[in-house]
Amino acid sequence: MFDCGELEKLNQDQDALISSLLQWGYTSYGEVFSSWMHLCAVRVFTESILRYGLPTSFLSVVLSPSVKSEKKVHSILEELRNSSNSTYWKTEDEGGMGGFAVYQK
Repeated sequence: MFDCGELEKLNQDQDALISSLLQWGYTSYGEVFSSWMHLCAVRVFTESILRYGLPTSFLSVVLSPSVKSEKKVHSILEELRNSSNSTYWKTEDEGGMGGFAVYQK
């Protein structure tokens, strides 16, 4: 009814399959991550043009200012946008545009 030899063979097959799957995952991760970041960049580009009306020659960047310089960075970006009452940094509840909200603790 219960064969120890067959169980041992099944365990070895399972270990071999797990090892093969892990090796495939490690080698494929970089390619998948690169493709995912490319799709994110394409989405930023298309949404910026179609939703927000930016020209096709814009530059998208990610900024991570320190807590001390966050307000200074926001004011500089508002000046670059030529708008003293810019609503891009407000949350949707405050009347800003969706997707440009600032996370506040």
